[in-house]
Amino acid sequence: GIIEEALVHKRGVIIFDPTAQWTGMLRKCEDSAMFKRYKYFDMKKSEAKGFNGIIKTINDPYELVNIKKYLNRPGEITIFNVSHLTPKQIDVVVASTIQQIFKANPSESSKLKTLLVYDEVHRLLPKFGGSGEGFVQLERGAREFRKWGIGLVLISQVLSDFVGEVKANIGTEIQMGTRYEGDLERVKMKYGEDVLKSVVKEPIGTGMMVNAAYNSGRPYFVAFRPLLHNTKRLSNDELKKYEKYFEEVEDIE
Repeated sequence: GIIEEALVHKRGVIIFDPTAQWTGMLRKCEDSAMFKRYKYFDMKKSEAKGFNGIIKTINDPYELVNIKKYLNRPGEITIFNVSHLTPKQIDVVVASTIQQIFKANPSESSKLKTLLVYDEVHRLLPKFGGSGEGFVQLERGAREFRKWGIGLVLISQVLSDFVGEVKANIGTEIQMGTRYEGDLERVKMKYGEDVLKSVVKEPIGTGMMVNAAYNSGRPYFVAFRPLLHNTKRLSNDELKKYEKYFEEVEDIE
């Protein structure tokens, strides 16, 4: 939902997608369960839509991706499909793309221009096969990207996966419903028993949000609107077509 709103408001989005699940962003919603929720948000079925964008499949982690080329595409989504790579290889891609952004030295901006989204961030941790290098670079990005108008969205099943300086630089935290003890213990320690109970009981689609600039820094709960895009990923055949045509366009360029 947050990514959709960024696109609606003409911000660029770059996603590193380890499951190919995000490829559904390019197709409009056809999910009957999702449509049932539209009425609660005064939404109409006709509002469902896919978003403009491209999919680039990365098969070689050492391929040099010209990330600067994708940084300024207002209202468009760029999906780097890294679903064929191992956690260690994804680590290489994450580290090198962030290093390239620093080398590109984008112009400074006080407004958000591009969102960089890293899904399944826990795969970068050594215990899941990562080298830890990707996390080091994410830490760097979390400290410095905002001066260039680049936002960083880090997604993981377990929020206590975020370590050190990354955690210290998180501006907005969103905790969806969980029963993971590590996260629940953290919520209880920081926000108390009442908030803990709410996190355990919150329905699907509702999340606890914390941002120092809102509600005096205290947690509050948001029921997110249903999605506009398709909840299903593109088929392997469709992805192969995207890969083929993407390469043809790159060759022409």
